[in-house]
Amino acid sequence: MTPSPWSFTFEPLFIALGAVASWRYARVWKTECPAPPRWRAWLFGGGVALVVLALNSPLETIAVEYLVLFHLLQNVMISDWAPPLLIIGLTPSMRTALAARLGGWFAGVTRPAIALPVWLLGWYIVHLGGVYDAFLRNPVLLNVEHLFLIAIGLLFWWPVLTDAPRSVATLIRLAYVFGAFVGSAFLGLALTFAPPFYDYYVERPRLWGISPEADQNLGGILMSTEQALVFFSAIVWLLLKLFREEEEAEQRLADEQRAAGLRKH
Repeated sequence: MTPSPWSFTFEPLFIALGAVASWRYARVWKTECPAPPRWRAWLFGGGVALVVLALNSPLETIAVEYLVLFHLLQNVMISDWAPPLLIIGLTPSMRTALAARLGGWFAGVTRPAIALPVWLLGWYIVHLGGVYDAFLRNPVLLNVEHLFLIAIGLLFWWPVLTDAPRSVATLIRLAYVFGAFVGSAFLGLALTFAPPFYDYYVERPRLWGISPEADQNLGGILMSTEQALVFFSAIVWLLLKLFREEEEAEQRLADEQRAAGLRKH
């Protein structure tokens, strides 16, 4: 029997992971000196909430039982929205400590040359028709899918938003984000204009008179629009950062020239 679209689906794994992450964050927060700004804690909490609520609410019920549109919304929430909030919510010292604890393998996979192709490949593989259908037909595999999307989201955004374990030049970060936007756009376009990819959803009950084709097409529009907004925001932020760095470099050069002139006199 198909559940009501407004019934809650509970995923204890993600509730537990959210609770552990929040508890650990609070413990480390108390040791930070000087005290970090509270907005970081709010952003980290927002990232945890996005993951937990996306997977423990009627959104999960509709995503699994009715519409691929809502499943795609879940995917962008846990992979495109939550990871940046979680990373920005960490203080610089937290990021450095985490990178040091994870060690050399983490330093390797968060290099832009590695992180970008891993993210793109993972993003496309998850959304292949047969793979997507297999995840949806098995609750354990569906949890694996969600964990994987969270992981590659964190992997992708780490070199954009943090300098640990190494600093990546802002220009390289710009190229990295732009490359991700261009590389990922084909999936959203395919979902928008192609006939249904996912047999699972063709067989499911329909909501609000949305046909399987319209369901997928709306999901593609959602994904394309969301990624355009997210990546555009990141590119604008990086451009402002680049301009600020150039101004600071020019100011340092002017100060050095002024100091050299004073020494000559």
